[in-house]
Amino acid sequence: MDFEAMKTLITVIDLKSFTKASKTLNLSQPTVSFHIKNLEEYFQTTLIDRSPKRFHVTDTGGLVYQRARQILGIIENTRSEVLEHQNQLRGLIRIGASYTVGEYILPALLKEFDSRYPSVDLDVQIANTEIINEAVHLHERDLGLVEGQVNHTDLSSVPFLEDEMVILVPEGHSLWKVREATFQDLQDQTWITREAGSGSRAVMDSMLESYNIRPKKMITIGSNHGVVQAVKEGLGITLVSKTVVDHSDVTQLMLPLPFIKRASRYFSRVTRSGNPTPKNVEVFIQLVDELFHL
Repeated sequence: MDFEAMKTLITVIDLKSFTKASKTLNLSQPTVSFHIKNLEEYFQTTLIDRSPKRFHVTDTGGLVYQRARQILGIIENTRSEVLEHQNQLRGLIRIGASYTVGEYILPALLKEFDSRYPSVDLDVQIANTEIINEAVHLHERDLGLVEGQVNHTDLSSVPFLEDEMVILVPEGHSLWKVREATFQDLQDQTWITREAGSGSRAVMDSMLESYNIRPKKMITIGSNHGVVQAVKEGLGITLVSKTVVDHSDVTQLMLPLPFIKRASRYFSRVTRSGNPTPKNVEVFIQLVDELFHL
């Protein structure tokens, strides 16, 4: 199997362009087309419908794309394992982290790991929980650190830190003028929320449904910083991680609501079940367990 052709296929589909893939891979466009043609001959199917006005990945193309990502991920893991066996701990760890963990928890972990194992390279992807879980599932990431649910049957998760969720309300908002807020006061408010697939969004949706809170409007923003800034600007209220609040200097915007049960969730480390774990990844997991007393 031609691994370079697999890499070319992945790049073409990710960029949705033969021309952009050619520039990214530093290959001529005929070479890119040759790689795709070889794969199509090998699998005896059309992978990409590339008519002049259309770029469309076929069903079989999507299947080969997913398998190619998994295969190249396994090859990279094997390379790291061989390097570890021959010498000291080294190689590459591909870490995926959901936004809250990646922005506020992971940097200290990376600093400590780098000080202990300076020969190990670290590659971090930060995205929402759903994307990170899928990346671990597809062997694109060696492990994930996420804040939401793990629904893949081939993934295992271990909680390492509890995280409280709190409500932020803009200064001057009508809720601050109510001596004791009631459920009725929370009706028909504008809520600022993270995108679908994020752990924070899942907790907010669950809270709104559990307490039968009816939003007037939902505004979706794809980052924790964006959500907090929107609240500071008076755009609406939100349910957000206390970890984010502690790092954003907005504790004065936290509104206690005694009639709502304290919301919390766990940050978890995620790995593939039943797969051998490279030594450097094992050591990183051990560091997480050590620092969070697991």
